[in-house]
Amino acid sequence: MEEFVGFCAKCGKPIHCLSGFLNGVVSGEKETLYCFECYEKKDIMKH
Repeated sequence: MEEFVGFCAKCGKPIHCLSGFLNGVVSGEKETLYCFECYEKKDIMKH
């Protein structure tokens, strides 16, 4: 089952919940939704 959750805050890509698993990341800072690619880039730029 696939359910739409929201859009990536960085690139706007739609993010879905697939069989109970979120296909993205909710950032703890501001509870912002990111796709995996943007979250990894954000994390790399931090270091």
